[in-house]
Amino acid sequence: MSNIFTTIKAMVTTRQAAEFYGFKVRKNGMMCCPFHNDKNPSMKVDERYYCFGCQEKGDVIDFVAKVFELPAIMAAQKLAKDFRIDPDSSAVITPEKGLMKWQKRKDESYCAELMTNY
Repeated sequence: MSNIFTTIKAMVTTRQAAEFYGFKVRKNGMMCCPFHNDKNPSMKVDERYYCFGCQEKGDVIDFVAKVFELPAIMAAQKLAKDFRIDPDSSAVITPEKGLMKWQKRKDESYCAELMTNY
């Protein structure tokens, strides 16, 4: 049985989660911080996040926990559900595999949305 925290962190970056949950991330990885009144992007998101304005920092689970006001375990479970990750999988997970799976799901969602709108 795998550790859900390790699995989620290996498969989902903070940037992927931020974009998935509707935050606008610039090409340089900067976005407006959702944790303080921010009009100019002051938060850097990649594997982890750091806000240069309020000094808030952490990993993808910390980010989701803070955004949705959840305990860490519930944030990890939310990420697993939203990104369709099986935390009990015994397969070796690398960030590249996680990114490819996430991109495929994103492409599938986009295609489904196009078909629905058509």
